Amino acid sequence: MQQARTDEVFAPLDIHVRDGWTCQLCHEPIDRAIAWPHPKSPSIDHIVPLSRGGAHALSNVQSAHLGCNSSKRDRDMEAAVTLLTRLAGQA
Repeated sequence: MQQARTDEVFAPLDIHVRDGWTCQLCHEPIDRAIAWPHPKSPSIDHIVPLSRGGAHALSNVQSAHLGCNSSKRDRDMEAAVTLLTRLAGQA
């Protein structure tokens, strides 16, 4: 993250409100009362990961459960959605 571009300043709350408190990876609701480090706690995902040159900008962040975000790691969205769909089918 030290090498990430910081293009915009915003609060995580702004992103969760914008995204309707819905995880943009699994499309399930995010409960704002669940505290970190619970897997269902709110987190902010960088769509194009910072490690892959993505910007810390409103257009490159989305709401996600901490567990979904952790599972995504540094994958692009297509690979992450494929993985999460496969994992959901195993549950």
